Amino acid sequence: MLTLKSFDGRIVTPDLLEKIFAINPNRKEYVEKISPDFDHRYICVENVLLNPYDARDFLLNCSYITGTNDLIPTKTGAPGMQQPVANEWAKPYVQYLRNLLYHKKITTKNITWHDFSCYNNVFWKGMKSIDSNYRPHVDPGDFAFNLFLSDDLVDDGTAVYSMNIEGTKWIDVRELEKEGNYRSSTIASLMAINRMGIGEVDEWELFTGDDVYELAGVVPGGFNTVSGYRGSLFHSAYYDHLKYPDGHVRYSLVAMLSITNPPSARSSFIKRKDED
Repeated sequence: MLTLKSFDGRIVTPDLLEKIFAINPNRKEYVEKISPDFDHRYICVENVLLNPYDARDFLLNCSYITGTNDLIPTKTGAPGMQQPVANEWAKPYVQYLRNLLYHKKITTKNITWHDFSCYNNVFWKGMKSIDSNYRPHVDPGDFAFNLFLSDDLVDDGTAVYSMNIEGTKWIDVRELEKEGNYRSSTIASLMAINRMGIGEVDEWELFTGDDVYELAGVVPGGFNTVSGYRGSLFHSAYYDHLKYPDGHVRYSLVAMLSITNPPSARSSFIKRKDED
């Protein structure tokens, strides 16, 4: 029989949540170019949380893993395992990200904390890849933030790539569709080159480029560091699991912001925001 005592130690008050995700007053915020060859930039905040281990413990215990491409190949095409997190659970942190976008003049569009979707990424040494998902992809949202919560990362982060088409390098799928006038089906066929195929399993690897993509730069990741970038960039996790001992896990909180419609209603890459 369930009683109120069944929930002892499981109740998180707003005051406790504010403490868990308290923002460090001594954080370092900056904006940098991804590559000297492109105008695109990323935002980075070092030492962002005052209590990063408390935040990590909270996230580890707040939700079960519900998607993994190792155990359930058809569940998700994303790398590693995903742990869904309600953005209400990380509301103080999400509100900080919202204000950060305004403060750094990255956007002037109206944003609420409801516009974010949160989940944790779990990567580990020896994990498999589904449909070569170490290769570049683009996100359905406008902007992605990645807060790294593993304290032993080595040269980790998010890799950004350019695609060379008829002598022109493109780093952003939105620009490729709008300015390059390429159909989403054509881009999709290019992105499918050298992939294993849906549901096919191979070994995870650190992807640094091939005849389709060139590595443009790496958005840095480090413990208690959050990095943000446009979701429409060709990107992938920059994670070399061979640098780590057996049992290693890369754990990060992703906050995806979706506020605009895709450049084309038929876009295969940037989906339209749900009406609700």
